[in-house]
Amino acid sequence: MALIGQEKGEHLMKHAVTIATIGALSLTLGGCQRASEPAADATSTGAAEAITWPVSINAAMVGMIDHSADYLFALGNGDMPRNENDWHLVGNSAYEIVLAGAVIRHPGTGPFDAAWVKEPEWQRLAQELSGIGEEAVKLAAAKSTDEAAWRAVGDRLIANCLECHKQFKPEIPSEGILRGSTERQSRGISIFGY
Repeated sequence: MALIGQEKGEHLMKHAVTIATIGALSLTLGGCQRASEPAADATSTGAAEAITWPVSINAAMVGMIDHSADYLFALGNGDMPRNENDWHLVGNSAYEIVLAGAVIRHPGTGPFDAAWVKEPEWQRLAQELSGIGEEAVKLAAAKSTDEAAWRAVGDRLIANCLECHKQFKPEIPSEGILRGSTERQSRGISIFGY
């Protein structure tokens, strides 16, 4: 029982940290612009090059994608949300995948980050990742219990990750940043219902 309580606490803490980080990044980026200057077009080259995250792309991927993907994969494997809180977790995870695709389009502090983001194929895969997340957002908003639709999203997510790792991270240089499976998942216990 203590393990389940600890997992719930760790899960809630992770979401609180994610929300706080996104909020802090928004405030920081917003505060960097002078009020007298017009807002730069986010798609312009100058605005895109100005963003450098205070963490590595590896940290962003582990922190945002690995955990969130588990919730999307669960539905594709028939582990359906049981209540509003479960659907909230799924929706939040879908948004994190959308955001992750946007975040990894800019360099962070990792040794390979600057080189990766200059590659057109990296940019294409990152944009595709956001698109996969957008599909998941729509399914979550509809509270879809269509297992096949969720499995299709999960399959696209896996294919995207594998293609990216094949091209850019064949030896998975994770800088030692890893997220292990929880005991619940390894025992086949529902990801929902803490």
